Amino acid sequence: MRWTVPLLLALCACGGSSPPPGEDSVPPPPPADTEAPVVRIDAPRPGQRLVVSRLRIAGDVGDATRVQVWLDDGISRTLSVVGSTLALELSVPPGSHVLHVSATDEAGNTATQDVAFSAGPELGGGLSHTGVLRQGRFASWGANGQGQRCDTTTAERPTPSLALEDQRPVGTLSAMDTTAWISAEGSAWLCGALASSLEAGGAQAGAARRIEGVKDVVGVALGTGHVLLLDVSGQVWAFGVNARGQLGLGAEGEAVTQPTAVPDLTDVMQVVAGSEHSAALHRDGTVSVWGYNRDGVLGTGETEARVQASPERVPHLEQVEHLASGRSHLLALLADGTVRAWGTGTSGQLGHGDSGFGGGRAQPTPVLELTGITAVTAANNSSWALRRDGTAWAWGLNSTGQLGVGDTNARVKPARLATDLPLMELAAGAQHGLARTRDDAVLIWGSNLSGQLGLGEGAPKNVSTPRAVTLP
Repeated sequence: MRWTVPLLLALCACGGSSPPPGEDSVPPPPPADTEAPVVRIDAPRPGQRLVVSRLRIAGDVGDATRVQVWLDDGISRTLSVVGSTLALELSVPPGSHVLHVSATDEAGNTATQDVAFSAGPELGGGLSHTGVLRQGRFASWGANGQGQRCDTTTAERPTPSLALEDQRPVGTLSAMDTTAWISAEGSAWLCGALASSLEAGGAQAGAARRIEGVKDVVGVALGTGHVLLLDVSGQVWAFGVNARGQLGLGAEGEAVTQPTAVPDLTDVMQVVAGSEHSAALHRDGTVSVWGYNRDGVLGTGETEARVQASPERVPHLEQVEHLASGRSHLLALLADGTVRAWGTGTSGQLGHGDSGFGGGRAQPTPVLELTGITAVTAANNSSWALRRDGTAWAWGLNSTGQLGVGDTNARVKPARLATDLPLMELAAGAQHGLARTRDDAVLIWGSNLSGQLGLGEGAPKNVSTPRAVTLP
C-alpha cells in the first residue's frame, strides 16, 4: 500500500565562484571528494507520535544533489536538489513507522538517516469500557453488553484481557458503546453498538465488523450515533444517524447505513465527531463544522439552535494543528501552542473561567493559561490538553474524578493532572480518562462502575488520581 503523498519541497542554495588562476600557473587537480553529505533531520523527532495524519519532514542535506525519501518499505521518491534545506509533507496511516532519507552528492557519496516515529491513537475510552493498543496487541476491559470490548464475552471485565488476537490493529479509539480500529492494510472496523445498528459490513471474528467501501483509511471519528472515516487522499466518508445533518451530506433525514462521501470537503487531515455535530481539520489549518448548532458549536457566532447539513468553515480560525470534540463542544490547538474552545460551557469545559448557562461560546475563545500544547482531547463535558513538557491539563465536569486532578471538583480553567510522570498520549471516555507515559505505561482514572479502570475486583468506584494499569 502506498501511503506517501508529497505536498511541499522547499530547497535553497547560495554560493559563488573562485577567482581564475594566474596566467602562468597550472592549478593542481582537485582532491577526490570522498565525504558523504551531512544529513540532519529535525522533524520528525525520534519517538514522536503524530496526532493527525500529516508528517512534516524538515532538515538539511548538506551538498547533496539527489535525495530519496521513503516511509517504511514503501516506494521511494527521488528529489532533485539545488540546495540544502529539505521540507516535505507526507500523509501517513496509524501505526509505527520508520522514515528513511538518503542523500547523494555529485561525487556519488551517500548518507542515510532513519527516524522511527508513530502515528494515530492507541488509547480509547467509551461510556463504560476501555481499549488499549500496545506493541500491536489490543487489550480491553469494562462493560461489553453490546460487544464494545471486541470480544464475545458479555460479562464485565474488571481487568484487561486480550482481544482481536487474529487481527492486526494499528490504531484504535472508543466512544460510548463502540470501539473502532484500523488494520495494517488500511481497512476500518467497528465493535459494539454502531457496528450492529449501522450495518457496517458482514460479521467477522468476535464482535468486529469491517466497514466496506472505503480503503486506505487513516482516521476515524465516532459520534453518539454516526461515524466518520478519513482516507489517505483527504476524502471524508460518513454514515449513521443524520437527523441533525451530522453526516454533512446536504440535508438532514434518515440514517445512512453505508459510507457516503461528504461532498465539497477536501484536503482533510483529521475528523472528529460529537453527539450531533462533526468537524474536519483541513491541511491549510482551517476547520469545517456541520450538524446541529447546540450552544453555538458551529463556531459562526450564532447561538440559534439550527441545522447546518453541509460543512462550512469556522470564521476567523486559522493555523489549527489538532482538533478534539466533546458532546457539544470543540477544542482547536493552534500552531503557537495555545487552544481555542467553543460550544456548550455549562460545566466549565471551555476553560475560559466561567460555567453555567452563560458559559457557552458561539465562536472560538482562548482557553486560559495554556501554552506549549501539543495535543487536545475532549469527551462529554470535560477537556484535556497535553503540553510539550509531558504534563497534562484538564478542565470541565469532574463528578467522578474524570479530570484526574486529585478531587471531584469541576474546573473552569485548566488544572494539572495529578501525576509527575511525563505523558505522550491522552484519551477519555464519558466519565474516565487515560494516558500513556513516555515509558509506555498506561495510567487511568475516573469512574469505575463497570470496571472500566481495569484495576481489578474491589477497586474503588471512583478514582480521581491516575493509577497504573497492568496490561497482559
